[in-house]
Amino acid sequence: MALLESIKNFFSLKGKERPIFFIALSVLLFIWSCAGSTYYDMAVQDPSKLVSLQDSLSQNGLSTNLIRSLTLAHRTLGEIAYEGGEYEVATHHFSNALKLSPKDTSSLYGALMVEAHLLYRTGKKEKLWDAIEAYHRAALLRPNNGEPYYYIGRAYHKISDKDFDLIMEAYDRALSLDLNPRLRSLAQKARLEAVGRDQRLKDFWK
Repeated sequence: MALLESIKNFFSLKGKERPIFFIALSVLLFIWSCAGSTYYDMAVQDPSKLVSLQDSLSQNGLSTNLIRSLTLAHRTLGEIAYEGGEYEVATHHFSNALKLSPKDTSSLYGALMVEAHLLYRTGKKEKLWDAIEAYHRAALLRPNNGEPYYYIGRAYHKISDKDFDLIMEAYDRALSLDLNPRLRSLAQKARLEAVGRDQRLKDFWK
C-alpha cells in the first residue's frame, strides 16, 4: 500500500519536484524487489525460518511476492514431512499453503495424498473406500503421476485380496505412468505378488 501511495504522489508533484521524487521512488522499488527476492530465496534455502517469521511479516499485510514465498515454504515443509511419514505435520503445512494460495495444485495434491494415507492407516473398510476416492482426486491433479494408483492398488488389496481385476488395473496404471525408482520397485513387487495369489487361488479350485 505504501508503494502505491508513493506512485500516486509522484503524479501529483510539479515538474521540478519530479526528478528527485523519481530517484527516491526508484530506490524504493529496488528495495521492494530485493525484499521479495530475499524471501523467495529463504523459502528455497531455509523454509522453516521463513515460516517462523510469518506472523510478524503478516502484521503489515502480505505482498504477492511474500505470499508466493510463504506458500513455497509451507509446501516444501509439507513435502518433507510427507516423505518422512509425518502426515499430521504435512497436513498442517499443506493446509497453511492452501490458505495462502487456494489454487496451488501441488499443495492440494499433497493434502489429498496425506488425507488418503491417514484414511488408509485406519484399516477400516469404509475408510479404505474413502482413501481410494481421495487418491483418485489426487490423480486428477497429476495425470502423469503413478503414485496415487499404486496406493489405490494397495487399498483394494487391503479391502480384499480377491479383487484381482481392480488390484491389477491399479498397479498396471501406476507402472504405465511416472514413478520414482522406489515406488516403481514396490509396484512391480506388489503386482507380482498379486499375480501369484491369483494363480494359487485358481490352482486351489481346479
